[in-house]
Amino acid sequence: MSSIARHYLSIGTPVFGYDKVPSSLTDELIQEGAQITFDEDTTVYPGWAAEETTVIFTPAIPERLKWLEFFADFTIIKRAEALGLLSNHKRCLAVAGTHGKTSTSAMLLHILTEAGEDPTGFIGGIMTDTGTNYRLGRGPWVVVEADEFDRSFMHLRPEAAAVTTIDADHLDVYGSSRELRKTFEAFLSQVSGPTFTATSLSNTHRVHTPEAPIRAEDIQPDDGVYIFNLIIDGEKHRTRLRMPGAHNVYNAVLAASLANYAGISGQSIARALSSFRGIKRRFEFHSNKPVIIEDYAHHPTELNALLTSIEELYPSKKTTLVFQPHLYTRTRDFMEAFQKELSKTAHTLILPIYPAREKPIPGITTSALAKNIERGEVISKEALAKRVKELKPDVLLLVGAGDIGDLVASLKEELT
Repeated sequence: MSSIARHYLSIGTPVFGYDKVPSSLTDELIQEGAQITFDEDTTVYPGWAAEETTVIFTPAIPERLKWLEFFADFTIIKRAEALGLLSNHKRCLAVAGTHGKTSTSAMLLHILTEAGEDPTGFIGGIMTDTGTNYRLGRGPWVVVEADEFDRSFMHLRPEAAAVTTIDADHLDVYGSSRELRKTFEAFLSQVSGPTFTATSLSNTHRVHTPEAPIRAEDIQPDDGVYIFNLIIDGEKHRTRLRMPGAHNVYNAVLAASLANYAGISGQSIARALSSFRGIKRRFEFHSNKPVIIEDYAHHPTELNALLTSIEELYPSKKTTLVFQPHLYTRTRDFMEAFQKELSKTAHTLILPIYPAREKPIPGITTSALAKNIERGEVISKEALAKRVKELKPDVLLLVGAGDIGDLVASLKEELT
């Protein structure tokens, strides 16, 4: 939502908005010119006429939000439809997938920018290099993170696209993994040009096989950096990626595939990847003594990738994981898988479930999740700093897609 708000602010369109709570992101939007309220007092609306105003909302908000009722006579569209309106008239490169789409789309945007293409971009995370999730460009390309939640990506008509992974998720929307996969297939059928993936989807270019025209070879982890050869049309380009985890090398190959389609040379792609500094809240380092890392992982597969990277980087270090479950439905659907992954660290501290748009589900609680986690315990935000200090971790992981990031500064101050 904030990247769309930034787009309209950047072209001089007034923006008014509601969010549940203030954050550093809403602070930045206010500084950039947006008017934002944090309660449902509709008397603060600036009075813009309905015929001159479009209301854009995310399905993540509660269905009975007073603001939706207030805007009943206005033109109201979903965020996904707005993104389609902003991108479908340009040469759109879209990145979809249940994991890795933010990192991959950000890499692609960085490559095109470094190559002088002056692209526009709508990304689902804050890029470390620029401190924003949006870029306004004058070039022909627009890079879009294509979100599968609520079938949002079906509003997009890309020229080319990539799919990172397809894992069971958002089952509250899709009902089954089969339906999720069918929707990804439907999304790809809307792409006018090539599509790239290593998942089991039809009509796509495989990017992970030895004979693939674009692939990674001789992959070597080196102190948190992955060094590898990027093979593009038979030419070898040595590069490095400052994002831990072999899965991010795969994401880099997908970004390279789309960039190559856009006409960027292999040499330029390799050079840009080596200067990419990553995404905030995606394996983001905050301290070295102890090591404090923040990550957005909120699905068992993402937790597995994170913990595998930690084991590679710090094989002999004692790790404490602070986890904030995201959504009651996701906690319910993947309870056993979460318990398996959260048992891998020396200690796991579990915060209350972050509900976002959802209401509680009977029996789905933090205590139920912690029950079968080895060395796991339930913790409140208020008690967290003291408990972490008692545990004396070598590595502290703060993980989740809710507001756990708000705790980083106080924990860092307490421990360093």
